[in-house]
Amino acid sequence: MVDFGSAKILSEEKGYRTSSLVGTPHYMCPELLSGKGYSFPADIWSLGICIFEYLCGYVPFGEKKDDPFLIYEEIVKNEIKYPEFIKEQDPEAIFLIDQLLSKSPEIRLKGSFISLKTHE
Repeated sequence: MVDFGSAKILSEEKGYRTSSLVGTPHYMCPELLSGKGYSFPADIWSLGICIFEYLCGYVPFGEKKDDPFLIYEEIVKNEIKYPEFIKEQDPEAIFLIDQLLSKSPEIRLKGSFISLKTHE
């Protein structure tokens, strides 16, 4: 999934990093919000948000908020809370989502799309 209006090519000369503040607030990763720059793991985060939303019917952070700054605060400070039906029926989905939505980009499936593609 790509929003080509905000897609960006990351170059080796810039260390495959960018610092553009662009995107839909509910899908922004913590490192993007820090202003320190971000890279490919930001896309892995957004995928985790989408999977959570597909399974649960709502986004994990700021679902009932309209103010972007309140959404950002939830993303940075709050932990994921799963509905009971997911906890009872799909612990494997929780395991995957927890990896995709790690607050640390380095831990997010080791920050690699290859890790994501080969994930059991």
